[in-house]
Amino acid sequence: MMLSLSASSSTASATCAARRRTARSASSSLRCRASASSPPATTTTTTTPTREEIKMRLLRLSALTDRGQLLFQQAAYAPLDEYNRDHRDEILEAVDALVKTRTPNAFISADRPGCPVEDVNLLNGEWECVLATKQLFRSSPFFMAIQDAFGDNMFGDKKSSEVFFRLHELQVKSWGASTVGRVAQKIDVAGGAGGTMESYFDTILFALTVIPILGWFKLLPTFGGRIISFAEKVNVDASTGEVSLELVKTRVEECRGIPRPWPVLLPNLLLDRDYPVGAVWRLLPWNKGRAPTASTFVRYVDEDFRIMADRDGEVFVYCRVK
Repeated sequence: MMLSLSASSSTASATCAARRRTARSASSSLRCRASASSPPATTTTTTTPTREEIKMRLLRLSALTDRGQLLFQQAAYAPLDEYNRDHRDEILEAVDALVKTRTPNAFISADRPGCPVEDVNLLNGEWECVLATKQLFRSSPFFMAIQDAFGDNMFGDKKSSEVFFRLHELQVKSWGASTVGRVAQKIDVAGGAGGTMESYFDTILFALTVIPILGWFKLLPTFGGRIISFAEKVNVDASTGEVSLELVKTRVEECRGIPRPWPVLLPNLLLDRDYPVGAVWRLLPWNKGRAPTASTFVRYVDEDFRIMADRDGEVFVYCRVK
């Protein structure tokens, strides 16, 4: 009897021990499976955007700001001068990021707004302006020459050139009288200082001239054309990115899709003719015989993207026209 009880007790103990081992094994297995299925700890990593991603960011900002024309930077636009300020900062940050992908050690300052250019021949071809931090028309050599002529002269607390461009903008854009269409450049950088540049912008006058409610008939006819500026002696300093040029002439041409001006407003004799701006410029007394020269600066250029800066550091982004 005693042996039977002892054997039964030993069997029970062994059974309990086996159950405990099985439970521990199952618990350990569950913990391992839970550990294997749980997501790894998240770590914050900063990835540098690629060159193409930065370009797409600039094109997105171009769409958001109407090629930069909704930035309204000047205090004269108040209270709109605060509108899209964040987008302007984003544009400048994206430009700096793109510049560093090609010239990581580039030093940009007020005295040196350009960057070294590895291959100046990349500038050749036709380019369309898709984004600007200032008025689009300022990409023209005609207005570049005006800006350089004013230099650092001040009108009150503003640069004289800024006041001039603002007055010109008020004159042509008040009441929606003028709309800037396509803005483009054709560049041919030859050896030495024999390069050429054709810069043009399309202008549409009186596109919207109706009085709502009273009627939808047009009060004034819509017309416009293409204004082209021709520059010669285009020279590129590859070490600084400075592009110097001399304005020679301008021309007003008919543009496909834009109605010609009525003869009473702009006689046909004035169309498709060259105007010797360079020669007239020298005759103006305040120019003292100086030629209409200007400089612009390369910030970045590759096979399909180009960024230029004027003497004040305002940027103009171009895409190559295929």
